[in-house]
Amino acid sequence: MRVSHRTESILIPASESKMCSMCGDHAHYVEISFESPICSIDCAKQMWKLYVDTQVSRQYKISEFMPKDQV
Repeated sequence: MRVSHRTESILIPASESKMCSMCGDHAHYVEISFESPICSIDCAKQMWKLYVDTQVSRQYKISEFMPKDQV
């Protein structure tokens, strides 16, 4: 099953140069939801995808241990 996710990246100009959290290039922006240096919209999308995928996998792992009437 393929799930598409809509990302809400909000990039603001960085006040200092740091390395991109996703690819390591020079980041000219900060993704304010994560407060992380980001070099491009593509890297921001990758960051959101990683976050969503992690949250979805956590949800399934947690539900495995819950009684069936609470899931």
